Parts: sequence; structure tokens; C-alpha cells
Amino acid sequence: MGKINRFRSIKQNMTTYMMAVILLMTILTVYTLGILDRYKDQIQNMFERHIQLSEIQQLVTDMDADLLGFLSSKSSTRLNRFNINKARLEEQMVDWPEEIYNTEDMMLKNIHHLLEEYLLHAEEAISAKRMRNVGKYFAAYETSDRIRGMVVGYVDSLNRIQLGRNSKTYLDLVEQIRLLQNITYSITATAVLLSLLIVYLITSGMVNPLTHLSHAAEEIARGNFDTEDIRVESEDELHILADAFNNMKNSIGRYIVQIKEKAETEAQLKDQQLKNLKMEHLLDNARLYALQSQINPHFLFNTINAGVQMSIMERADRTGAFLESMARLFRYNIQKMDSVCTLQEEVDNIRDYHDLLKVRFGDLIRFDFDIDPKSLEAQVPPLILQPLVENAYIHGLSGLEEGGTIIVRTRREGEDTLVTVEDTGKGMDPESIREVMEKNGKEPSGSGHGIGMRNVRDRLELFYHAKDVFFMENLQEGGLSITIRIPSGGIWNGGGTDDQTDDRG
Repeated sequence: MGKINRFRSIKQNMTTYMMAVILLMTILTVYTLGILDRYKDQIQNMFERHIQLSEIQQLVTDMDADLLGFLSSKSSTRLNRFNINKARLEEQMVDWPEEIYNTEDMMLKNIHHLLEEYLLHAEEAISAKRMRNVGKYFAAYETSDRIRGMVVGYVDSLNRIQLGRNSKTYLDLVEQIRLLQNITYSITATAVLLSLLIVYLITSGMVNPLTHLSHAAEEIARGNFDTEDIRVESEDELHILADAFNNMKNSIGRYIVQIKEKAETEAQLKDQQLKNLKMEHLLDNARLYALQSQINPHFLFNTINAGVQMSIMERADRTGAFLESMARLFRYNIQKMDSVCTLQEEVDNIRDYHDLLKVRFGDLIRFDFDIDPKSLEAQVPPLILQPLVENAYIHGLSGLEEGGTIIVRTRREGEDTLVTVEDTGKGMDPESIREVMEKNGKEPSGSGHGIGMRNVRDRLELFYHAKDVFFMENLQEGGLSITIRIPSGGIWNGGGTDDQTDDRG
């Protein structure tokens, strides 16, 4: 743990030094910008009120000239300009301070009151002019002109007061800016010198040990492992690096011997692994044939009994066809136990199975075949479709008075072949589906008829050495859908059948 802490020390020191310099420069920059922004606001505030007062003074002067022109000639142009300047003046008066804190605020308040009086008497003069009341508009104009003079006087006085105050403030700002410049130059120069000093100390502390390490590495590259150990006095990464280099140099000889011993051990392990793989392969084949042998002949016996009864009752060709289909089905179940078959053979077996069910149940159990001829050459383990069809009619359709339909569909999808068996029955509860799909799940209750769906799933996984080959889901419209994915065109990845038969004796 101590070595790890020392290993991080140089990195931490360099980071601390660099961050200190960066932080210093950042603080300096932010401080400078903040001060300059404050100075800018102060300067703007100094001249903002002065500019506003000057604009008001000019507006009042222009309004008085336009008012006089309108009263003299009743010019609509003069009246329009008066109204425009009046609106601008009212906008200037909106944001004036309401509270009085000093003499300047008092003067602003008086100017605001005088402007309101001026506008009132000016409007009175305009109204009297329109009513042709000469005496009234003359008196109103004289009053407004007198108020205008008072406004101009107040504005001039306030501008002089603000100019004197702003001059002193401006001189103070100039002195503060000069001081800020000197501080900035000093801190910048200090940061530069500090950075140069840090670079020099770090470089001088690293170059010498690295030079010794490079010379020792050159000697090792020439095959000379008898060089002296590198000595580094500093307790940092370079010390750890030197120790690691020395350990590496001293251990190479031992590693060569260990590598030879390891090579011999790996060769022995490889032979043992090959034996284990062969045993696992034989075990897979044994499990495959053990699962394929779990056929319950209950259905075949029931079918034979039905055929016998029909032959006694009808003595017709239909009975012969029934018994022929039954014979083919029985022969397929017996002869295909120890062999690989094609999807074509599986589909033909289901067609025979369909013929038998049609005789037993009539139109109650209907079949729909949607077969892609290009998919029928795929190789499959025997008796994978019959258990699925058996499950569909026994557990999906047998309890329905109206019967239902079993759909057998095959198609190609890329390099794979998909086989789907669907029914329009009751479906399967999610717990039973989970038990079938789980690796160590138990067979759902009532699935003892035929081989069983989990048996089919296990045989498919063993046959193709793949896990994603068997899927089950309930359909939204009702019924159960089971899909088998035959990978890579259905070529069996297992060992030869003949060899497996010999192994089983």
C-alpha cells in the first residue's frame, strides 16, 4: 500500500503545482474581469442620467417650438411633432426614482413634477386654440413657457452637480484601474517564474534516473544480465520503476526455466483435455439416444384399436388406407430411432399422423400445411414434430367442442430453417412454458403423452450443439405457437451415427 501511495506522489505533486498555477491565473482573470465590469457599470451610470437629462431638455425645447408654431399658424405638422415628442418625454419619465434619498433625487422629483405641469398647460393651450379662445391659449402658453424655463434651469443645475461628482469618481476609477494593472502584471510574472521553477525541479529529478535505466536496458538488450542493480534514492515512481527493472532482470533466468516446465505441463493438459472432450462427446451422444428412446406407444396402440374396430365395421378401402397410414407411422417411429432424418420425412410422418386423426375425429381436428420445399432437405433428429402435434391436439384442442386447427409451417430464413407448429386451442399457462424452457425444469403435468416438449427441446440442443433452437409462446388470438430453428441448413454438428452405435454395443 505504501508503494502505491508513493507511486501516486509525483503525479499528485505535479497536478497540485499545475492546478495552483491555473487556479491563480483563473482567479486573477475572473477578478480582473469583475473589476472591469464594475468600473464599466459605474462609468455607464455616471453618464446615463446626464444623457437622459440632456435628451429631456432637448425634447422640452423642441416641444415648445412646435407648440408655439401650432398656436401661431394652427399647423397640423407642428402638432404631430409635438405629440411625438410628448410620447417620447413620457417614456423618459416612467423609470424615475420614487424615493428621495439626497438632493439629486429631490431635484429629479421637482423636474418630474414640472414636466407634468408643462404637459398639462401645453394641452390646455392646444385645446383653447382649437376652440378659438385666444386669451385662454395665450395665458396657458405663457405658463407652459415659464415652466419650460424652470425645467431647463433645474436640468442645468443637476447636470453641473453630477458633472462635479462624476469627475471625482472618474479620477478614482482611473487610479483603481492603474493599481489593478500593476497587480495583474506582478501576479502574472510570479506565476510564470513559479511554473519555470517547477518544470526545472521536476525535470532534473527525473532525467538522471531515467538515463541510468536506459543504459541498463541497452545492456540487457545485448544479452548481458550481470549488470549492477539500479539505485534510486528518491521515494517515488522512479524508485518503484528501478526496483521493478531490477526484479525483471534477476527473474528472466528463472522465467526461462519455468517457461520450459510450463510448456511440458501444457502439453500434458492438452492431451487430457482431448480425452475429456471425447468423453463429453460420447456422453452427449448417449444422452441423445437415451432421450430419443423415451417414446410412449400409448397413442399407437389407441390408433391400432380404432383401425381394428373400423375394419370390422366397414370392410372398406377407407379402412385399408387408415391401416396403411398407421403402418407407415409405426414403421417410422421404430426404424428412425437410431438415425438422422430429413425435414421432408418428418413432414410426411405428420401427414400420416393427420390421416389417422382425421379418421378418429373427422373435421373436429383440422390441419393446415404451409411447407416451403426449399426447407425440406434440412437434417433433424427423428420424431421432433409428432410430439408437438400430439401436444397441440391433446392439450390444446381436445377439450374444445368446436375443435380447432393445427398449422404446420416451414420456411427458410437466411441460412437457417424455421419450423412452426401452431394451434387455435387454449394455449399453455406461463408457468408450464417456463418449466419447459428452463434447463433443469420439470416436464409440465399431463405431458406424458408422446415424447414430451422438453424432451424435444433437449434432443434439439444436443443434436445441434446450440441453445437457441426451441421457442414457445402463447398467441394473442388464442392457442400456442412452438418454433424450431434449424441452424446452418440443418447439418448435424455431432459425431457419426455408426460410431455411436458401436460405442453403445
